[in-house]
Formats: sequence, structure tokens, C-alpha cells
Amino acid sequence: MQSTPSIRRASAKALFAVLGVALVTSLPAVAKKSDRDQPTNVTSTAFDGTQQQANSTQPGKVIWTGNVVLTQGTLKITGSKATGFLDADNQITRVIVDGSPATVQQLDEQDLLMRGHASNIDYKPDDGSNNSGNGIAVLTGKAHVDKQTDATDKSKLNQSDGDKITYNTTNSTMTGESNGPEPVHMTFQPKNPPPGAAPATPAATPPAAKPTPPKKP
Repeated sequence: MQSTPSIRRASAKALFAVLGVALVTSLPAVAKKSDRDQPTNVTSTAFDGTQQQANSTQPGKVIWTGNVVLTQGTLKITGSKATGFLDADNQITRVIVDGSPATVQQLDEQDLLMRGHASNIDYKPDDGSNNSGNGIAVLTGKAHVDKQTDATDKSKLNQSDGDKITYNTTNSTMTGESNGPEPVHMTFQPKNPPPGAAPATPAATPPAAKPTPPKKP
């Protein structure tokens, strides 16, 4: 009885990984590079926190509650509660955001918008280092991501759904998985018709029937 969910998880994760490559290939986009050079700002109704103490390996910690909004350039994360961890320089190294749902959005270099929501978002800001764990937002719990595909038509969106979606805010790549019987799901918008394509030729209208002359008495 325990093996079936495990197989489903592995299959779903593998499927999403393959489709994720297709998604990145079909949408060659990179998140705003300027975002990583912007300060991280957090607003909320209230907060309670402590700094990292001298000669301590324990990070500082801040808990924000009520209408939490975190921004860094075009990146925006919202929720009802957030827990942030600070290093010795009082820089945010990680933020865990809860909400109903928590949301995240960001523009790429083509000004195409990515929007996502989930029950929980675990975000590690990109500090400019080569640490592979930085610039990662993990959406967990009924995760959903929309990716705009056309700058002139905001309704054209590629969509991804799963129990968990990992979004790289540095290069706009995604991976995901399903932890139950429901599979991950992705929707891809069709490409626009090529420029100059001839319109479909309408069917010819049949000629009108000639009236029948009356018979002579």
C-alpha cells in the first residue's frame, strides 16, 4: 500500500522536470538582473525580532505579521506572516512566508510577468554570490504559477500547478512535483500564426437560382 504513492511522486516529479525543460526552452527568459542589486524591503502591520549576537552562529530572526509585503526590485512576495533570518551583517538570508495564499511575482528582462501563489513560500534572496541555494523561491501547498508569454496580451499565460514548485528568481527556471494522486499539470499557449500568413479562404457562395417562367395556358 505504501509503494503506490511513492511511484506516483517519482513519476510526477520526472514528468514535471521534463516539461519544465520544455517550458524554459519555449520561453527563453531571464529574470531582471537588476533585481539582485536592489535593497530588500519588508512592510507589515507589526514585527518582533532580534539581531544575531556577537560570536554566535545562531542567525538573527524577525517575525512580521499582518499584510506582509517583501520587495526587491520587481520581485514582490506577500503573505499574512513572514519569518526572516538575518546574518551577522543584518542582511536577510531567508524568508518563510505564510498566507491564504502567499503570493510572488517578478518581471523578466522582456518585461513578461511571472505570478505564483501557494500556502507557503520559502525564499532565499540572491546576494550576488554563486551559491546555488540563493535566489530560490519554493512554493508549497496547492502551488500555481502563471508565466506571461506575450508582452502585448496579458491573457496569454503558460500555467503550472503542483504540490510544490521551485522557482529560480535569477534565471526564471522552474521544477516541481506532486505528493499525492493528483498529477502536476502544465498548460502551454499555442504560438501566434506566422506574420503574413494568408487568411483562410471563405467558401464560395453558390449562384442564386434563376426564377422559373410561368407556364403558358
